[in-house]
Amino acid sequence: MEDLDKTLDIMERDKCTFLLAENSVRLKKNNIKFTKSNLKHSQEHLDAQYISYERLIRTLIKGLVTIERKVRLKYLVPLESARANKLMANWNTEVELILEDFKKKYRDVHSQRRSVEEFDEKISQTLEAAKISVDTEVAKLKDTLGDDIGGSERLQPSELSKMYDVDESVLIDLQVIDPLQNLHILCKKLKDSGCDRVALASLNEIIPMYVKDIKAVESTVWSGRSVDQRKETKMRAAKLNLNLKEIILCLYGLVKQALLEKERRNEDVILKIRNNLDKIFKSQTDFESYQNKLAPFWGVLT
Repeated sequence: MEDLDKTLDIMERDKCTFLLAENSVRLKKNNIKFTKSNLKHSQEHLDAQYISYERLIRTLIKGLVTIERKVRLKYLVPLESARANKLMANWNTEVELILEDFKKKYRDVHSQRRSVEEFDEKISQTLEAAKISVDTEVAKLKDTLGDDIGGSERLQPSELSKMYDVDESVLIDLQVIDPLQNLHILCKKLKDSGCDRVALASLNEIIPMYVKDIKAVESTVWSGRSVDQRKETKMRAAKLNLNLKEIILCLYGLVKQALLEKERRNEDVILKIRNNLDKIFKSQTDFESYQNKLAPFWGVLT
């Protein structure tokens, strides 16, 4: 999935940039601390800077693995061998560059202290250990992703897109892929637990109904005779899309409450969700239709 790989590359570059900046701040703080104590370039100072770089490498590897895992699980895309090899090469290069920067900053100091051989050996050992860690973590990620995706009950974003007739890009922009995937998993659990199937089916019809209303508004955008009219319609469609996100989150919240034992349910949360949904649906001309769809599920929650 080329587009996903490109997105991951951008996210991982951003992560590297952030961690490098964070390390730079730590180094400056150490410099100030040890300079004020008249311990600049002391063994304690040099050890503190090494620990900072070591932390950077460790955090970088962990962070990059987390990004790959989280995003690929969301989109249910396994880690192919070609991508895994590319990751190992790129991440090992990042580690090499980090250690080269460390050498550039502190090798001369160690040379003056006549500890350059120990310094070089330490850098070599650190690089070797980091490369082993990268290769091990990527291989482990490849295997665990294969198992997790193979046994996942989550629907792929492309399936959600077809199910609700919503472009995948819209689902991404609204950040509703996770809630929708989780909503379907929880609905299945409710169904398996003996929940009223009519109430559950009725609840699941609300999102497609609202998407249909959004499509109806979007189809009239270019029917406006003036720029202002078209802009107003676009703004209304954008508002409806934000409402769609709120509806999805509200339904997800209701289903989570329904899965709890009755005495453990939070009535304040349920009431807040009900009020939010009423507020959204009252702006629709077919408000009663939405009320009728929700009514059976309120019975489940009482």
